[in-house]
Amino acid sequence: MSFYRFSIGFLMICFGLGELLFARSIVDMSGQTLEVPETITKLYASSPPSTYMLYTIDPSLIVGLNFDHAKGNNESSNMLDPRFTSLPVIGGLQGGANSINRETLLALHPDAIISWNTDASSGLAAYLFQSSHIATINVNLESIDDLARAYRFLGELLDKKERTEPLALYAQEVTRQTRALVERRVSKRPVVYYAEGTDGLASECDSSSHYEAIKVAGGINPHLCQPSGGKGMEKVTLEQVILYNPDVIIAQEKEFVQNVQNDPRWRFVAAVQNKRVYLVPKKPFNWIDRPPSFMRLLGIQWLTHVLYDEPNASEFEMRMQEFYRLFLRIDLNQTQHQAILN
Repeated sequence: MSFYRFSIGFLMICFGLGELLFARSIVDMSGQTLEVPETITKLYASSPPSTYMLYTIDPSLIVGLNFDHAKGNNESSNMLDPRFTSLPVIGGLQGGANSINRETLLALHPDAIISWNTDASSGLAAYLFQSSHIATINVNLESIDDLARAYRFLGELLDKKERTEPLALYAQEVTRQTRALVERRVSKRPVVYYAEGTDGLASECDSSSHYEAIKVAGGINPHLCQPSGGKGMEKVTLEQVILYNPDVIIAQEKEFVQNVQNDPRWRFVAAVQNKRVYLVPKKPFNWIDRPPSFMRLLGIQWLTHVLYDEPNASEFEMRMQEFYRLFLRIDLNQTQHQAILN
């Protein structure tokens, strides 16, 4: 064998061994075994809930966004790290749709892909990146109860347990406290209509994950149905809402909240008569849904505040400050606090 051929063969073996030496085997939250780099410094998340969770752990890990944050169902422009908001928009698999620019993403050389395991797109994500040999790691984020486990899994994966363990403990404790509060108030649980769209005539079925935050906070969903598709936002008639006669309306759109009090068609609804129509806060991300992210941990506390006045206004302000400081590294001042709730 010539020295040249021996050298080439030796180098190929070395590079192959190098890949093995600098890789490790993990089991993701769906139970699949994967090989990932020993040290992960660049990640792409295929849907906003995963991206936002990574943001709370270490924004510098994220290589690109799922959508332009000047758009969408959030109001985040002045509360997020500008290095995050200026990242390239790569697209995502949210809502069952595929808007990923695969070439742009691969040019950024992520070490791994984080996919929302319970999203129907996780299989598509694996298919899209199979040929690139980039590991697609499934993380369960469907339920509020998944959040603590997801933080611990990512802390282990990224060697950032010192950061993620306080977040996981917070998630556990807030969920426990909220369920205990609802148990005490079980006889006073209100009927809560979830109004989506500018006319308020879209909602979610009682079994929908989009209603989960309201359900955890003790709201009773009057809209009993089977989801017609994965996207939700089932059409509802005003006559149905009048029959439901909800005690409270939780609304996603400012236009609806501004108009409903002066709309004579809604005057027979108890929530409107009693001025119990509340707009979901969305800074820096939506507090309860679309996307359903870690912000639900604050959202369920806001919901018990507006549903039962537990916690009361001053206590809730302190909880807001604690949450923003812990998860988002933001020290809220009074002006910001009011702007978020208004």
